Amino acid sequence: MSLRLFAIALSVLLLIYHQVTTWVPVFPWNDTKQYSRKELLAEAGSNGLLMGCGAVCLIMGNTGFYYYYPLIYYPFLLSGEFFQWWLPYFSEKFAASRVNFDYEKLFSRTTKLIPHKPGKRTPDANHMVLHSITVITVIAVYLDRFNL
Repeated sequence: MSLRLFAIALSVLLLIYHQVTTWVPVFPWNDTKQYSRKELLAEAGSNGLLMGCGAVCLIMGNTGFYYYYPLIYYPFLLSGEFFQWWLPYFSEKFAASRVNFDYEKLFSRTTKLIPHKPGKRTPDANHMVLHSITVITVIAVYLDRFNL
């Protein structure tokens, strides 16, 4: 399989995984029943659009917008995942913030693969898989785009 096809496959896998784990309640892997309909639509819609655009850009070609969007979007997505999940887990200051979501309501009952630290957001297994796919996608996109 060529590196380009691998990057495309990963971007599509990332999109599908995110959409399925957002829409399909599979407790304790996720706890989507805690989301309101509006929250589900916002989460699935915004991320689906952005991730879908990344996949389309990888499929369409290597010029202009199609070339640069994946190079900018996927690292931006990864940095968002890092700031939302990993900094609060490892940092006392970030753990005190309640930015964008109520961890206790939405994620406290989901499956964890790492030890839960009381008072801190602990990345659940679902998000650890999502973040792993994102990391591999970023690497594959950069290797493909820069012909490394």
